[in-house]
Amino acid sequence: MIQAKHCDLCEHPKRDFENGLTCGLTDKKPNFIGTCPDILLDDLFQSKLESTNLEFYKIQKGKTKAYLTFYFLIIIGFLMIIGNELYADFTHTKIYSWRFIAIAIGSGITILTNAYFQLNRFRTKLKTAEFNKRKIDSVIEQYGISYNAKFEFKEKIHGNQYIEITTEYINWKEKQTKTLWEYF
Repeated sequence: MIQAKHCDLCEHPKRDFENGLTCGLTDKKPNFIGTCPDILLDDLFQSKLESTNLEFYKIQKGKTKAYLTFYFLIIIGFLMIIGNELYADFTHTKIYSWRFIAIAIGSGITILTNAYFQLNRFRTKLKTAEFNKRKIDSVIEQYGISYNAKFEFKEKIHGNQYIEITTEYINWKEKQTKTLWEYF
């Protein structure tokens, strides 16, 4: 239901098990076409926009690290698999323990599997964050609202990262907001 995307950002929606999603103003299911004339984009909208953009930013910031880790683990895994025979040839020991070969190959396969799953987990998180950001952006675009978010990472206190988000809006009631987020 496309109306639910609008209602998720509005201050008026009511949800219950009996009726599902209804408008808090009309007590009816959303039935508008295009944009809602009664939408109230306020604190909930700002909070969802900032948290979604922060999550997307943090995941995208770790992209280089995720790919470097993947390639590093791939190299280590193949070296474990292929390198044990090369080690035997290099040291000129043909009486080579089959146990060591099995452990090296098993470790290499485990490392390769781990590399794949780490990269897959990162890509899934990135796709989810991109989807959530696109969903919010597509709704607010219909109301003519655009924004530019800037993130400033403050000091880290007792393991909690403080992040100041400065968001500049075009065609919204606020021109600029600054919010301090605590990220665990």
